[in-house]
Amino acid sequence: MNTDDMIFINPTIIRSLNKSKLRKKIMYFLYRIYPNGIYLSELSRRVNSDPSNVLGCLKGMGNRYNGNSSLVELGLVECVSKEGMKIYIMTEYGKNVIEYLKDYDSITSLNT
Repeated sequence: MNTDDMIFINPTIIRSLNKSKLRKKIMYFLYRIYPNGIYLSELSRRVNSDPSNVLGCLKGMGNRYNGNSSLVELGLVECVSKEGMKIYIMTEYGKNVIEYLKDYDSITSLNT
């Protein structure tokens, strides 16, 4: 990758994902199905978590899930209404962040 191809990844985003295993799990799952989206109920089944916790990661909710560090607010996931249902889709930026994280995680695992 040359410097023209490099994309800035906000360190706040990396910190947010590393602080929450569920946020990271959601992102890795959305990466696997990219560019397709998924309904909240199906996503919560796939990541093996309660729908309210998954929604908190996606959109923020109360004190436990800060809206500023939600995946939608960070620009990593978008919510699209289709036939009255909400579908969550990873953004292109979200895809780039996960590709960066995959490289970063593989490098750091070599150093431990």
